[in-house]
Amino acid sequence: MHLARTLYSRELKIAAMRAMDGGESRAQLARRLQVGPRLLERWRNEWRELGEAAFPGMGHRQEAVPPSDERRMAELERKIGQLTVENDFLKKALAHFREHHLPAAGNGEAVCIAKSGKRSKREGL
Repeated sequence: MHLARTLYSRELKIAAMRAMDGGESRAQLARRLQVGPRLLERWRNEWRELGEAAFPGMGHRQEAVPPSDERRMAELERKIGQLTVENDFLKKALAHFREHHLPAAGNGEAVCIAKSGKRSKREGL
């Protein structure tokens, strides 16, 4: 048995979102409109993301509005800050390893044997 999907008009969705913005609770609105609260939450997310461009109709979602210059600038500044922190961390880690770790000569056997306190195979012969 196939149930037909209920279609809601753009005007109804916008009116519902304005009612929620006006203070009506999601549960009250869901009862009044006889829709599920999760559906209202999906509508609300689209409304917040796209504003008046939300709910274009017939199941065709509009692509997200390109970010404004200010928003894009804020994203890029945030990314620059993140990369700066990562670079500083890596520089400090590199300096630490240069200061505190002896370079391994050859295959590193001498350094490993010295740390472990065991005799090397060459000494045992």
